[in-house]
Amino acid sequence: ALTTLDVSNFDTSKVTNMRGMFTYMESLTTLDVSNFNTSNVTNMEYMFDNMQSLTSLDVSKFDTSKVTNMEYMFANMQSLTALDVSNFNTSNVNTMGGMFVGMNIPSLDVSNFDTTNVTDKSDMFSDRIKDVYYE
Repeated sequence: ALTTLDVSNFDTSKVTNMRGMFTYMESLTTLDVSNFNTSNVTNMEYMFDNMQSLTSLDVSKFDTSKVTNMEYMFANMQSLTALDVSNFNTSNVNTMGGMFVGMNIPSLDVSNFDTTNVTDKSDMFSDRIKDVYYE
């Protein structure tokens, strides 16, 4: 039933695994991860999965250069109105299955995604995303 969570001062500089960090926090409406240092993270699987009440999320400064798993990372974030992943470095990612499934946002820009090493893209996008921009 938690609606707010203050993690804005977390030191995440040594974290390598953020798997399921906020998953199933269905009532959370406020979350500030804009200052997270993600430069050593390799796993972001299920990180924000089923955060159904969250309306905004700033991951625009995430360093994803070492991430290999983004499976279901943003799945079922039904109240999110926008998501900026345009600066994500996905060159080392091999799993993106279900990454955006169940989202209800009007558009998503993944045109800079490098999916050369991705072996699993199953159910990556929801049919509720109206416009997906990719190459």
